Amino acid sequence: MTGTETSNQDSSREPWPFAAEMADRQRDIAKNGAEPWNAPVEQRRAARRRDMELLRLASLEAAFHITEYIAGRLPNWKKEALEKIDNPVAALANLNRSIIQVTLAEDRFDETSEERVERVKAEAEAKARAEREAEASRLQAEATLRKAENRRQVQGTVRAITLSSLNLSYYDREKLLAGLFQELERDNAYDRDPMDTAVDLCVRLGIGPKDKDKAGPNQLLERRTALAALVRAHLEALHGPHPLDAEDEARSDETIVAFTHTAKGHGPPN
Repeated sequence: MTGTETSNQDSSREPWPFAAEMADRQRDIAKNGAEPWNAPVEQRRAARRRDMELLRLASLEAAFHITEYIAGRLPNWKKEALEKIDNPVAALANLNRSIIQVTLAEDRFDETSEERVERVKAEAEAKARAEREAEASRLQAEATLRKAENRRQVQGTVRAITLSSLNLSYYDREKLLAGLFQELERDNAYDRDPMDTAVDLCVRLGIGPKDKDKAGPNQLLERRTALAALVRAHLEALHGPHPLDAEDEARSDETIVAFTHTAKGHGPPN
């Protein structure tokens, strides 16, 4: 090793240039009783900006050394500290993120009081707007799921009821129901209670017990009451298995059987 290399090595191992500055500031606090935290606001902000500058320069120097170490260009006498790092690539990535964060923090310190107030206000408005949009998206998603579930329940219930109540072929029945389901879709009827929607559709199809001697409002009310009980039983079946006592299960079966026998023989409305 030449004398020049020895001199460069010794100068490179000297303390970091800013270490003396930090030592002076610490000594001023410890020995001379300085209280920089009680200084005016702008003076404290200037000191913090200086600290951030030192942090950024230290991170940059470390990142350059790790880069040279990974590339194999770092002299042997500088490798001692870096050889203790388990993953130099991960360490370099962490340093890069730290440099970005420090740089962003420096930008914050460069703000004036008015700019800081405007930024805080803008951030609060953006946060409130994001919360409103998230809530609206959540409600829209819930409404979409609820509408899809109502559509499934209404169509499944009406199809099941018409199997024994309409004297039509499969093709004719599906064609008739498809047109009615499209009308419900256009009228946003699936946003309503599925039981009321299914009952209204069954009434339109002329399903239910009909007594010509009792024509009038009471006869329609009785039909809707009977249809409501039938639709409720079908909807409960569509909801899947749920705990029922023997009496409730028997009552549900009796409702479907009784209505089926009554509705048989009544075809689609003229």
